[in-house]
Amino acid sequence: MESTENIKEGFFTSFPRKFVKEGEKIKGWEELAPYFSNLSEVVIGSVEELETWLEKWSEVSAVADEFCTSRYIAMTCHTDDEEKTEAYLHCIREVEPKLVEWGHRLNEKYMASPFRGDLKIDGHERLDRMISEDVALYSEKNIPLQIKLQELSQEYQGIMGAMTVMFDGSEKTMPQMALYLKDMDRSLRERAFKAMIERRLREKDKLEDIFDKMLALRVEWAQNLGLQDYREYAFRSKLRDYTPDDCITFHKAIEETVVPLAREISGRRKKELGVEKLAPWDTACDTKGRSPLKPFAKADELYDGVLEVFGLVDKRLGNMFGAIKEYMDLDSRKGKAPGGYQATLAEARVPFIFTNAVGSHDDVNTLLHEGGHAFHTIQCRDAQVLWLRHAGMEFSEVASMSMELIGGDHLEPFYDNEEDIERAKRERMESIVSLFAWVAQVDAFQHWIYTNPGHSRDERKKAWSDLAERFNIGTDWSFAPEGALEYAWHRQLHIFEYPFYYVEYAIAQLGALQIYRNSLENPEKSIEEYLSALALGGARSPKGLFESAGARFDFSSNLLGELMNLAKVALKL
Repeated sequence: MESTENIKEGFFTSFPRKFVKEGEKIKGWEELAPYFSNLSEVVIGSVEELETWLEKWSEVSAVADEFCTSRYIAMTCHTDDEEKTEAYLHCIREVEPKLVEWGHRLNEKYMASPFRGDLKIDGHERLDRMISEDVALYSEKNIPLQIKLQELSQEYQGIMGAMTVMFDGSEKTMPQMALYLKDMDRSLRERAFKAMIERRLREKDKLEDIFDKMLALRVEWAQNLGLQDYREYAFRSKLRDYTPDDCITFHKAIEETVVPLAREISGRRKKELGVEKLAPWDTACDTKGRSPLKPFAKADELYDGVLEVFGLVDKRLGNMFGAIKEYMDLDSRKGKAPGGYQATLAEARVPFIFTNAVGSHDDVNTLLHEGGHAFHTIQCRDAQVLWLRHAGMEFSEVASMSMELIGGDHLEPFYDNEEDIERAKRERMESIVSLFAWVAQVDAFQHWIYTNPGHSRDERKKAWSDLAERFNIGTDWSFAPEGALEYAWHRQLHIFEYPFYYVEYAIAQLGALQIYRNSLENPEKSIEEYLSALALGGARSPKGLFESAGARFDFSSNLLGELMNLAKVALKL
């Protein structure tokens, strides 16, 4: 990743340092410490001085955040580079614990200020709640636990990133192997699927060990705070305006409203493929025997195509995406962490996009998705303080998922015939329906895990298997190798690294589908509402952000039913 200096002078307005010395290079905590010490000693005598103090705290926090984020990016791009791994580990061992410790001191200083109720910063109510919960949920005992959890996360990423398969004479990464699951040859798909599963299962004991350690640390974390369980911590720390019971109700609504449609889709797939039972390797291929969609060959072509798509949706989106070309790492390669993400370089206030592109249409969807996150980062970069430059995940994922849907209606840069475009649209909508079921399964699993902390591995395996049956969308796993279903959750990094961060995807999909529905009726208005809502950052609750974007924040079967009817029409069922 290049320096952010060039991007500051280009498309984006720059934000010169006012508190941290301009040009000072941060090498570790030694450079940051004086600024935090200074903030802790300042006497705040008015609401204006409190606001200035918050801006200074925001600035040094952004500098520190970018220091650590840039090392995380470097590590995930090169998990096999010991120097980059050590630089990241140094950050999480030596810098982040100090940031937590000093962050708590400054949180307490803020809470003690008699002027906090008079702040005029847009979103100050959310900021106040955020800091209040941070203070209530702080324990010095949890700082070493956080270090251990981050080290275990890095170990998990290292294992997953190193997975390759020797297949048909050459070494393939797991994302490259996934392409075979779209092949027309059923026997080839079966061989590829089993090769991938066998490779993953070789690591199952290591991954179970890692998760057991993570679970024990999180149980201890909650105990240190005097909480009932880690679930309570997760819901409070995420400032959720809904409860675990609301999530359980949402799971039920998905089971009753989405799963039947997903099974109908699978029934049509089974019929079109002419198979008696739908095996796990039959779920990604084309049902009409056509070769997998090949939207691009190289990562540059992926970027150029998505740039054009965004320009077709709205010129402003194209301009924003064009401005961050140098802040992406898109192709899949050995030694690269799995998955995709958008990270924010907090001082520059610009996004970085990471994907594992191999030439599939999924890669197009992924870059549209991460592009939506990037637009969110860009739109709210003018927020007065760092903590209000991002929204809760329930709405952050609306930003990304909306772009998959709206951008997915403008695929001409990738395909020159209507048949391929319609095929891609159908695959997209089918994946959205199935995503609801997968999210409900993953979220319900996490509720079970953290409310049954003393469980055994066998009990955990059974809990996952029971949920897999409950939310099964029509796949017959009896053909798969033993352990394939029972350990399928190992590939879902959120369960390991970001507990209770997953239901947001289903909640956000509710918002994205509503924005998409709005775009079909009035494209210009829907994009205006979308961009306006993104610009609010974290200054409003998820409900308020949904409403600003023209959507309802509603977990009910009624809304879910409306949206599944929209999907049904799109799928011609």
